[in-house]
Amino acid sequence: MSITEQIYESMKQGIANGTYQPSENLPEQELSNVYGVSRNTIKKVLLMLERENLVVIEPNKGAKVRSYSMDEVLEFLELRANLEGFITRLAVNRFTPDDIKNLEETLRVMKVHYSNNELIEYSKNNQIFHNAIYSACPNKLAVELTKNLKSQMSKYNTKTILIPGRDSQSYSEHSAILDAIKNKDSDLADALMVMHIMNVRKTFKENYKFLF
Repeated sequence: MSITEQIYESMKQGIANGTYQPSENLPEQELSNVYGVSRNTIKKVLLMLERENLVVIEPNKGAKVRSYSMDEVLEFLELRANLEGFITRLAVNRFTPDDIKNLEETLRVMKVHYSNNELIEYSKNNQIFHNAIYSACPNKLAVELTKNLKSQMSKYNTKTILIPGRDSQSYSEHSAILDAIKNKDSDLADALMVMHIMNVRKTFKENYKFLF
């Protein structure tokens, strides 16, 4: 991996975890000093981030982290719900016994973190659960589109778990999705996944001011 790619991954992760806040300016010279590289390298990194809609570059003003309105996030979640339902439907009959065991283990770990109120770790395993479904889906374009959307909204994706009661609801939703997958019920798995993401959307909408 080149130094440009390393910095790109570092800044992408920084945007996802909040090190770089929405609308925060990203001065080339400061970043050049932080990473110990030329401004030209930083320019390349910022252009890569702009292509993923993570950064906005304005003429004569420089770059800043992209921010999203509540309506934009709600639109994203609505689209994501339908994409993930479609992905789950296609994935159901592709799961091997080992895949099912891995999902069961991930859900078990999620329960441990949920029970211990370890919400950040819970969210990480939540992503592992969804990624396992993506891996089983034969429609790679749908998966790519979903991952791209989630990458753009990564800062917003995990915050709803902080809302009291959402962790137990989330665990129940994932457990139901897994049961539908194990029963090879693609219609139900699709519907449950859509409901899961739409519940995330509902929680986000009801608690937007608290979260942001």
